[in-house]
Amino acid sequence: MDTLADIIGTLQKTNSIKKENVYHLYRLSEQTLMGIFGLIIVIFYFLYPVVGSPIVVWVAAMIGIVSVRIYHIAQFKKDKKRQENYLKWYRKFFISSLIKATISSALGFLFIPLVGLTEQMFIIASLIGLSAGAISSLYPDMRLGFIYTVIILLPLSIAVMAVGDIAHIILSLMLLGYCGIQLMLIYNIHTQNMELEKRQQDIIDAQKELIRNKETFQRFYQQAPIGIMFYDLNLKVTDCNNAFLSLFLRNREEMMGLDMCELPDKTAVEVAEKALSEGFFHYIGPYHSSQGLKYWTEVKSFAISNAKGDIVGGTMMIENKTNEHEAVERLEYLASHDPLTKLLNRRGFKEYMIEMTNDPRHSQYYSTLFYLDLNRFKYINDSLGHSFGDKLLQEVAKRLERFAKNDYRLSRLGGDEFVVVIPFLSKDAHVVEERAKAYSQELDMMFEEPFVIENIRLYMKSGIGVVIIQPGFNDIEEIVRHADISMYQAKKESHTQISFYNYQLDRERKEIFSLQQDLIYAVEEDLFEIYLQPILRISDDSVHAAEALIRWIHPQKGVLLPDTFIPLAIELGIITEIGWRVFGKVCETISRWKREGIWNLEYISVNIDAKQLIEYNFNERFFGEIERHGIDTKDILVEITETSLIDNFVLAEEIILELRERGIRCAIDDFGTGYSSLSYLKKLSFSILKIDKEFIRDLETHQDSEDLIHTIIKIAKQFNYHVIIEGVENEQQKEIISSIDNTLSYQGYLANHPLSIEAFRDRCMNREIKV
Repeated sequence: MDTLADIIGTLQKTNSIKKENVYHLYRLSEQTLMGIFGLIIVIFYFLYPVVGSPIVVWVAAMIGIVSVRIYHIAQFKKDKKRQENYLKWYRKFFISSLIKATISSALGFLFIPLVGLTEQMFIIASLIGLSAGAISSLYPDMRLGFIYTVIILLPLSIAVMAVGDIAHIILSLMLLGYCGIQLMLIYNIHTQNMELEKRQQDIIDAQKELIRNKETFQRFYQQAPIGIMFYDLNLKVTDCNNAFLSLFLRNREEMMGLDMCELPDKTAVEVAEKALSEGFFHYIGPYHSSQGLKYWTEVKSFAISNAKGDIVGGTMMIENKTNEHEAVERLEYLASHDPLTKLLNRRGFKEYMIEMTNDPRHSQYYSTLFYLDLNRFKYINDSLGHSFGDKLLQEVAKRLERFAKNDYRLSRLGGDEFVVVIPFLSKDAHVVEERAKAYSQELDMMFEEPFVIENIRLYMKSGIGVVIIQPGFNDIEEIVRHADISMYQAKKESHTQISFYNYQLDRERKEIFSLQQDLIYAVEEDLFEIYLQPILRISDDSVHAAEALIRWIHPQKGVLLPDTFIPLAIELGIITEIGWRVFGKVCETISRWKREGIWNLEYISVNIDAKQLIEYNFNERFFGEIERHGIDTKDILVEITETSLIDNFVLAEEIILELRERGIRCAIDDFGTGYSSLSYLKKLSFSILKIDKEFIRDLETHQDSEDLIHTIIKIAKQFNYHVIIEGVENEQQKEIISSIDNTLSYQGYLANHPLSIEAFRDRCMNREIKV
């Protein structure tokens, strides 16, 4: 309570500003403004990718008010009557300081709710830095220092608390505590400076006055919470207080008469000499004591003059900022490192790449970048849990650290994506290429040994994209894009997991991207047509059914087959929408042919991707479409590829059984291309089995193929499946299949290519017609 009363009393006494304090305010403010400019640029660089244009407004406002402050300082220096006009200059300084504090405070309460934890920590650190500046630049006016600090830190604390979780509430309380500490520091420094000014004035005015007040000052001096030390013109210590002795673990006998020039760290000498020559010097930075202790200090040093105005020595006020500095360093570390693996995160990676590309060696040396992406990592997360996946990522990071040498840089960009950068390999492109091949093989071999996590052995592989960075090339985003392209190619290629970036890959990737955008447009504008391929009885070549096939009518490329765009549709997540478009057009066609009285097929089959099949409302939408067009369930047959069932078997099984119960027949398409074919035949209620064309491609020349087809047909018959052979292209193939079983059906180019709906109607919708 006594301390609070002291503070209130001091504030009441500062209602009138002194002329010399106004001078100090402008001088100290000038020293900090360039640092604030730098901080504004850092804030803009860090937050613009996250919040976008709002931060531009904030930066513009800050630059505006700082520019006004700089202008005021310049005018203040030019004003020869500033001693008489000091109140006017003080009001300008006071108002502009409050505006600057308000704009600075907006960084917290405007952007804290919009950004993630890393950016929040950065904003907090930035505002703490701005508030800390009040101690060093506003201490001549404690009232202004108090208001400035509260305007910045109080709204910040409220904004952090508004996030709502317990961590942010605790952080908010810590900020409030820090605000209180800042206010106490402002008060203490202001009080100490008042006493120091009083001491200096006493020296100038009269030796007698100094003696009379010495006891009072000495008591304060010895009890001051920061270290204070006096030195003479020879840089020898003449006095110091208890806080100084405690800080550097010295006794008074050791310090008195100590020559600062003999200290191993010459920082003290530089600070003392500059204060003697310039009148005042402010230093913030490291200091290593003669006992081997490392500090981060803030030092203010003043020259001391006698009554005649001659400099007789100086004084230093030294504050230990080690804890605060370590906290800031920790925040900076967290901002640039992945908390899970301790590797550089995306921000840290970009900072390193900027550093590397700005290195003079980069103009002559090639460097390499390896981009790793774990195969089937999402499946592991979904199957074994994210905690298990995190442990796997940590183990991968450890192996990368064992692979890396001192100059390598390892990063985790997010998810299961890792980057290894080996800088400045060689000036010779051929040498770099050979080394890159060797390093990529080492990285690939790193995954040969299984990962053992929670007693589970995992055999992992990784796609590795390799980019050789050309000397002088400094477009970091482009380098990462090249790495992503090469990594994508590595995972796409089944025979290798390593791919080097080249222009052809880039061009193909751009073509794929362009085709993807065209495909999205095609879905919006319905640029698809349905083709029908006849399904014939092998015994008499009569058409009894048809398979619906989709064609994309591209404005520039013409008619595109499904193999070209269906994988892209799956990747884009629009395969289900395309599937429903096909199904709707097939139902509409059947309905029209029935109204015209020409319908004579058993069914038209439609291909359904497993992703479409397991949609939560598939059956409701499927049967709704049938009812809307007034057709029978027997008119439709659903084909599901064996490979699409692999990852969706459990959910698909339930839906297929319900389809069967409601009269829909199902076919397993491309049989034999998966790895659980027999289990599907047994478990799923399919009516038809379609043997993939790969099995009859060399039927005429390989007896093994004929034996295999014979075996598949025999197994299918045991499960009461009707068999359709796909891809029959010549009479010899047809004759061999017919000799095996003449109750089968077939389709392929021998009978006909897929036909447009109108062409199929003209050729195949007459009863008993043969193709």
